[in-house]
Amino acid sequence: MKRIIMLVVMFCLMFTASALAMDPATVMMDNQPVKFTDQAAVYDNDKDLVLIPLRAVCEAAGAEVKWDATAQNAQVKFMNKLVQIPVNSNQVTVNKKTVDLKANTVIINNRTMVPMEFMQQALGCKLTWNKEQKSLVISDRNAKLKMASTIGPIDAGIVGTLANKFEEKNGVNVEFLGAGTGKAIEMSKSGDYDLVLVHAKVLEEKFVADGYGTERIAVMYNDFVIVGPPSDPAGIKGMSISDALKKIMDNEVKFISRGDNSGTHVKEMELWKEAGLKPEGDWYVVWEGGPKGNSATLKYTDEQNAYTMMDRATYLSLKKDIALIPLVEGEESLLNFISVIPINPEKFSGINHTWAMDFINFITSEEGQIIIRDFKKDIYGEPMFFPNSETWKSLSK
Repeated sequence: MKRIIMLVVMFCLMFTASALAMDPATVMMDNQPVKFTDQAAVYDNDKDLVLIPLRAVCEAAGAEVKWDATAQNAQVKFMNKLVQIPVNSNQVTVNKKTVDLKANTVIINNRTMVPMEFMQQALGCKLTWNKEQKSLVISDRNAKLKMASTIGPIDAGIVGTLANKFEEKNGVNVEFLGAGTGKAIEMSKSGDYDLVLVHAKVLEEKFVADGYGTERIAVMYNDFVIVGPPSDPAGIKGMSISDALKKIMDNEVKFISRGDNSGTHVKEMELWKEAGLKPEGDWYVVWEGGPKGNSATLKYTDEQNAYTMMDRATYLSLKKDIALIPLVEGEESLLNFISVIPINPEKFSGINHTWAMDFINFITSEEGQIIIRDFKKDIYGEPMFFPNSETWKSLSK
């Protein structure tokens, strides 16, 4: 019994000594002080180690933080990065790749604390530590190129491929966040992004006309198709798009719409309008999960054994996992043009306009356009996207 008491006392003394060796530290995120409700950042003199509260600092950067009490594991979602942080380990995973930290993640006052280097190694931020003043300055906004993008090209993989190649060539970290075109454009009105990749001409032109973007720059295109069950209950196979939509409507066969003002949804509504039709009724389902993107919508449509309009790249990437097949395709009105718009530096002085233009020049160059042309063509036997930049058009003449 005496031995147990002695061990407890020793542990308490060690903890107290460790706590006394820690000094509070201040943290600035993009020139704004990070506010701590309870546990502040600390500097461990003995270990020359700065520990920061994971949630407070990451949320100040705009990241989403979740905690799994059962697994004793934290998760950070930041742009295109998903980071898993186990407690009592010096390793984290970033998009399933292991990253070694300077020290273990620990719990202090019920707060998950990570070494300050986490922000650099896992999230790509820049750090400046002043030991004398016990102050940490974190720079995220000006440390990387940030792009808002329509979800389809992200799900297909072409955005990540182009971003990775640009990073290899230029050493600039490219981060992207997916959303439907309407939402991506709205997000870009905040000045938090340097460029936006979208596919709805009407919304793009208004974005530029309102002064948020400088110009629409053509990058690539593919096409939309009407997919449905192989049994084709509405009997639309091989019809024109207008006739097919009318027959689906007349027969009240279930049709799934994203309904989220995404580029896909905007195009779908244009086609209904061009056909002189107004879809409504129980057969026309505006899916609440539409904002999740085309991949999620196509999977849901397959589960419902219904029809929908979908871009070909999404269909090709999922065709082995679903029963739906293309039934209406090939019309010029179904072409899906994807543009990039640099955010206006005169409206938002803090954006990385030079990097944005460097990236745009790369993806519209011959090298970038060849990457687009050949992307996964060997896997699917047909292109997912076609190059469409002015540079490419001039080379093709």
